[in-house]
Amino acid sequence: MNQFDEVIPRIGTNSEKWDDVKNLFGTENIIPMWVADMDFRPPTAVHDAFQKLLDHGIFGYSMTFAELKPSITNWLEQRHDYKVAESSIFLNAAVVPSISMTIRSLTEKGDSVLMHSPVYHPFFLVTAQTERVVSLSPLIYEDNAYTIDWADFEEKLKTVKLFILCNPHNPGSRSWTRVELAKMAELCAKYNVPIVSDEIHSDLTMPGVKHVPLAVAAPEYESQIVTLMAPTKTFNLAGIKASFFITTNPDFQEKFEYEAKYTSRPELNTFGAVGMEAAYSHGAQWVDDLRDYIFENYQYTKAELEKHCPNVGITKQEATYLMWLDCRALGIAEVDLYQNLIDAGVGVQMGSNFGEAGSGFVRLNIACPKETLQKGVACLIEGLKKSS
Repeated sequence: MNQFDEVIPRIGTNSEKWDDVKNLFGTENIIPMWVADMDFRPPTAVHDAFQKLLDHGIFGYSMTFAELKPSITNWLEQRHDYKVAESSIFLNAAVVPSISMTIRSLTEKGDSVLMHSPVYHPFFLVTAQTERVVSLSPLIYEDNAYTIDWADFEEKLKTVKLFILCNPHNPGSRSWTRVELAKMAELCAKYNVPIVSDEIHSDLTMPGVKHVPLAVAAPEYESQIVTLMAPTKTFNLAGIKASFFITTNPDFQEKFEYEAKYTSRPELNTFGAVGMEAAYSHGAQWVDDLRDYIFENYQYTKAELEKHCPNVGITKQEATYLMWLDCRALGIAEVDLYQNLIDAGVGVQMGSNFGEAGSGFVRLNIACPKETLQKGVACLIEGLKKSS
């Protein structure tokens, strides 16, 4: 049996994905396929590292151990051809707090922050919460894929102070090309706009697709780029709170250090550090196997939808385990579609959660064992048919 085929019960484990369904969807009879959380155990090496820490039994203050940053630099170079000096890597609990920190550090209250739309919703939520103005550049959706509206993007750059990029794109599954990334960086440099590049899904490209970090695509603009990464999406470790950001800009580093004094200490908890090092040092084959499994899940889901719901558009899957389904042709209000899917027994995220440009779409998490996937897809199809 494939290691990812194992169905691991998660109800009763304080799982947000599984134990909060009654609160979220109004019923417990739900297969949750919404939040970006996989139903897979991490690599054995990560479990063993945690067990060693548990067996020792003392959880006092810890230092950042010597092996951690080398495990990061080795992973980035081997997986993404991204050569990074250890001095440019800074640890933080999670990517979203790092987004908030960069916004507060590099802009002032009232400044405008640019992002594509639709996009991962904390981008615009955090921007608003920090009293900045959200500026959206809608992506163009054609032939079941997103591209950039370059004219609109450049026009918006004239009046903003920061650009937040999602690379790969969530929820649209795009892995931006080297040419697209270089052009984005060039335009941002033209208008002196720094870039925060959220690359948390970078390890989860589909077979035949290679992730290109923004700083690799545009090395001449590296000093204006802050790259955010983490092992948490890759290895299903969101609960341990471990991420890092990369910047070579001394001015940015000074501003981030100053901001951190008033928010939180820029360090990881002990389990976060241990888990990160073990995952990056020993998890390469596990990730390769995971990507193949997710792609198989994508192919199965796509085939079932094409067979039973041909009027639902299926966005091309270049990266992430989150499918983006175009349900606009169903001609039904999003609130009614949502309820029909719940009644059918599947919990998803509706496209409007990712901005107005996402209205009419559905985001579906397919990172689960095939047994769970088949049940969930059957419920999805039932809800979509009822909405036709």
